[in-house]
Order: sequence, then C-alpha cells, then structure tokens
Amino acid sequence: MAKFTKAAAMFTAAETARQWARKNPQQASDYIDKATGFVDKRTHGKYHDRIAGLSRSVKKNLTGHDTVDGSPLSGQAPPPPSGPKKPFPDLRA
Repeated sequence: MAKFTKAAAMFTAAETARQWARKNPQQASDYIDKATGFVDKRTHGKYHDRIAGLSRSVKKNLTGHDTVDGSPLSGQAPPPPSGPKKPFPDLRA
C-alpha cells in the first residue's frame, strides 16, 4: 500500500509541475535549458544529441510547445502560398 501512496504523490507532483509549466512557459523553458546545459557540460557533449532531443520532448510535454513562442523555431507554420489553386490533373485515361 505504501508504494501506491508514493506513486500517487509522484503523479500529483508531476501534474502540479505540468500545470505550473503551462502557466509559466518561459520560466519552465529556462529551467529546462539550465538543467540540460548542466548535464551536457558534465558529460562534455558526449550525449548532446540525446540531451537536446530530451529537452525538446520535455518542453513539448510540459508546456505544450516545442519551443517558446517568439523564438525562430516556435513551430509556427508559414502562411500558405497565395495565388489561384490549380487542381491536380486527372491522369486516368
């Protein structure tokens, strides 16, 4: 029974952290960057690609965004091309 109590406490803490990160995405991103920078420095860049991927994954799961809004890689799609729409040719002959 004690294991369930510990698990419930961990899930509650994780949910609280997730809610805080959604309300404060810039601060959450800064903390994640600091933590991943620390780990990357301690491992001398050996696991840089894995750490960077983990950082993106954590940011996406906690804040709902890959990166912070306003950054060059904020995930905002470019506008669709303007001009007349051309239908696909019907190649069934």
